[in-house]
Amino acid sequence: MEKYMQPDKRMTARQAIGNFVNDGDSFVFANCLYCMPLALTHEIIRQGKKNLMVFQQGGIEEIDQLLETGAIDRLVIAYNFRIGGKRVTTPLDRALKEGRVAIEEMTNHTLLSMMKAGAMGYPFIPVLAGTAVTDVVKRRGFLGDQRFAEIVDPFSGHPVLVVKGYTPDVAIIHVQRADKLGNAQLWGAMINSKWAALAAKKVIVSAEKIVDSDVIKSAPHLTIVPAHKVCAVVECPWGAHPSEVAGHYDYDMLFRVLFFASNGSPEGFKAWLDEWVYGVADRQEYIQHYVQQFGKDTLETLQAKPFPSVPADYGFSFKPAWDANEYSQQLDMNMDQYIQLLQDRGELIDG
Repeated sequence: MEKYMQPDKRMTARQAIGNFVNDGDSFVFANCLYCMPLALTHEIIRQGKKNLMVFQQGGIEEIDQLLETGAIDRLVIAYNFRIGGKRVTTPLDRALKEGRVAIEEMTNHTLLSMMKAGAMGYPFIPVLAGTAVTDVVKRRGFLGDQRFAEIVDPFSGHPVLVVKGYTPDVAIIHVQRADKLGNAQLWGAMINSKWAALAAKKVIVSAEKIVDSDVIKSAPHLTIVPAHKVCAVVECPWGAHPSEVAGHYDYDMLFRVLFFASNGSPEGFKAWLDEWVYGVADRQEYIQHYVQQFGKDTLETLQAKPFPSVPADYGFSFKPAWDANEYSQQLDMNMDQYIQLLQDRGELIDG
C-alpha cells in the first residue's frame, strides 16, 4: 500500500490571502500584542478585501489599519490601543463616528472563552459569574443576544452565565517556524493563540522559517497548530514587525511611534499606508524599504541574541510492536499465532 503523502501547503502571502480569505468572512487574529501577523494583514489590505468581521483580544496597529482601509465592518474586541488621549482622534474613533464599523465589546476572558468553546465543539461555555453585572453583558452590540445567556447548573440549581462559542471562517497567525505541511510552532506569549487557531475553520500561517518536519517532531510541545487545521504556510521573515518575535527580533518602538504619529488624521494615515502597505509588493520589499529609510544598522539592532532553552529528551526504544515479518518480540509470536490465540479464547472481533 502506497504511503499517504500530505500536501505541501507552502505559498506566498498573496496566494494564501487570495485563495482563502473571501469578502464577508469572519476571521480571528491568533496572535495578540506579540508576534502579530502584520505581513498577512497588509496583504488583506492590498487585495481590497471587504465586509470582514474580526475577532481580536487586544488590537494595536492591525485593527486601525483594517478600519482605515475599509476592510472590516464588524469588530469583536476587548481592547484597542490608543495614544495621545482624548486630544487625538484614532481610526477606531473615526470609524465609529462615521458609522463604518459595528462593534461588540467583550472582556479578554469572555472573548477567549468564545474561541475556546468553538475550538472544543461546544455551543457555549461558562464564564466568570461577576461578568453578569457589567456593561459587557448589559450593553449589546451587533451580535445582539448571540453572546451571553443564563442556564441552570444541573448540580447546584444556581444560574450560570455562559458565552456562545464561535468558529470564525479563518484564523491568521505568525509563528517562529512551521513545516511545509502546516505544523506550526510558537513560543513566547501565547495569550489567545491556541484557542483562536483551533476555533477557526481554516488557518493561514506565516512563519519566520519553514523547516523540515523532523525539526518539528523533535520539539512536539511547541506545536500550537496541527497540520490538518492549516490551509496555507507562508515563509515570511520579519512577518510580525514591528511587534516582537522571541528568538528573532525585538519590538520596534520607534517605528510604532512613527505609525501612531501618522494615524491622527486621515491624511497622515493615508500617507503611511501609501508608503508601507500599498507602496511595497510584499514583506521582502517592506524590509528593503525599511533599510533604505532607517539603515541596515537600525534593523540589526532589533535582532535577538541567542538564548536557547534546555532541550527535552523525547527518546524511546522506537522498536515497533510488530517487525517487517509480522513478529512481536514482546509477545514472542507472529501475527498468525496471535490471531489464532484470540480465536481460541473467543476474543477476536471480526470487522
